Amino acid sequence: MKLASCIYRVLLIGLLPLIAVVLYVKGQRYDPALIDFKAAVHQASPNPAASLQSAGKSPSPSAAAVSGIAGFRQIGNPHSYTTDTLYEHVDGHAEYFISAGFKGLTVTEYVAAGSKATEAEAQTEVFDMGNGIQAFGVLADESGENAPSISIGTMGFRTSGGVNFIKGRYYVKISALQPKAPVIEFARKFAETLPSTKDSFPAFEKLPNVGKVTNTRFIREGYRGLDFLRNVIEREYSTGDRKITVALITGSEQELRSVMSSFYGYFSKSGIPTEKITRNGTDAYKVLDKYEGTWFLVPDRDAIFGVFGTDDEEILGYFIKGKS
Repeated sequence: MKLASCIYRVLLIGLLPLIAVVLYVKGQRYDPALIDFKAAVHQASPNPAASLQSAGKSPSPSAAAVSGIAGFRQIGNPHSYTTDTLYEHVDGHAEYFISAGFKGLTVTEYVAAGSKATEAEAQTEVFDMGNGIQAFGVLADESGENAPSISIGTMGFRTSGGVNFIKGRYYVKISALQPKAPVIEFARKFAETLPSTKDSFPAFEKLPNVGKVTNTRFIREGYRGLDFLRNVIEREYSTGDRKITVALITGSEQELRSVMSSFYGYFSKSGIPTEKITRNGTDAYKVLDKYEGTWFLVPDRDAIFGVFGTDDEEILGYFIKGKS
């Protein structure tokens, strides 16, 4: 027994150096993501939509939906961001997007299919803004007042760095990463690959052809100093020697009733006289406003219009059906 105990101790002592060597070798095989936290955070998901859904967020377009662009090939994997990680991509500007309704972002890079370049020529940023009106608001803010328009998606603008456009609830930024990148051609093809949504943002279809469009703006809140007027699309028209401004407010039936109720309360409290005008069974209001001048308030089933710059009641023919 004494001899066996001695042999057992000798074997244990002999194994200690071997165990140390094994632990050392395994210790060299570390996972960089365990050390570099940024690498772990930025690791691209093969399916951004799935990763957003698993996080309980509304999905952005899936990688499959935006990867196949005719004439271009994708470089690397898409990167997806949520409200919790957006700051990593747009540091200092994330709160703006989140306050505007941001749901998710997918960022992808591309190069022309025949190019031997290893670096991307174009980058796409697809922001899911929740609905079309919020996507339009960001487009208007980001593109500036004098950006030249371009027929891409629902509405688009040329920018110094590429193209910004909206399609449904998506706000898309296409950036040229190389000086001669065919960004316009790419943007047109990319827009066609984005999924169609129920929220196609038909608001522009409601705006009448009053004259030549000179400007379109989005006012998120406090339109003309009234705190109950939010998310207003304002379009300016040139009609010969005068300018007419049309304000469009959209929303659910309940939301529009609330806006009209606020208008009635505002007129009564401010002592602003109004005249009811009925055309083809539809009521509109001529507002005799000492501050704004005479303007028209035209409630419709799914929109409310404010018409400024004219006191001619014939203008109502553009908004009330059955009147030319």
